[in-house]
Amino acid sequence: MSIAVFSEKQQMILQLLVQEKGGMTVDQFAQPLKISRSAIHQHMTILERDGYLVRSATIQTGGRPGTAYVLTDKGVHLFPKHYSLFADMLINLIREKIGSEGLVEYLHELGVSLSETKKDALKNKSLSEQIEMTVFIMQELGYEARLELGKPGELPMIDAYNCIFHNLAYKNDEVCELDMSLLSSLLDSKIQRVCCMATGGKRCRFKILPSDNVNPVK
Repeated sequence: MSIAVFSEKQQMILQLLVQEKGGMTVDQFAQPLKISRSAIHQHMTILERDGYLVRSATIQTGGRPGTAYVLTDKGVHLFPKHYSLFADMLINLIREKIGSEGLVEYLHELGVSLSETKKDALKNKSLSEQIEMTVFIMQELGYEARLELGKPGELPMIDAYNCIFHNLAYKNDEVCELDMSLLSSLLDSKIQRVCCMATGGKRCRFKILPSDNVNPVK
């Protein structure tokens, strides 16, 4: 995954836009940035090209009308959130209310529900093809997922080099149930977790154990 690197002026543009939800024009950036309109246009072009902002509307600023720029969702997500804090509090609250086993059941249901939103992409494909597509689905969800080829005649395994629930999983091993149920439901197969980062592994590795009624290849 590439990591975005912004110049000082581009960071200022993004910070100004997160404060001005209605957007700003190039002229409105001129004073705080203290650079020419041409230089501002260059920065805006780069940020727009990379999907961090978008042109919104033409607004009157006291002088000539100008095109307003606003942050996209991608731009908004550059700024810190405290999702992990609230998720950790929620996980602990659920465990206190219904116990560890009940929490696992909830996370299992969540993984199955998530899989249902993605299953159409796997229809009419062999299990090997479904595994390849599942890797793409995991990548869309934020996993650094890769196929790991097994021995001849064996299905490939799935490696995840990051955990999208990193802090949660290290504190709450029940959270790993979400990964397991997601993969199991997507592939309609039993999943064996060969290694796990939450227990000291360098990656999370998932081995697919096909059901008797599933053909591994087409």
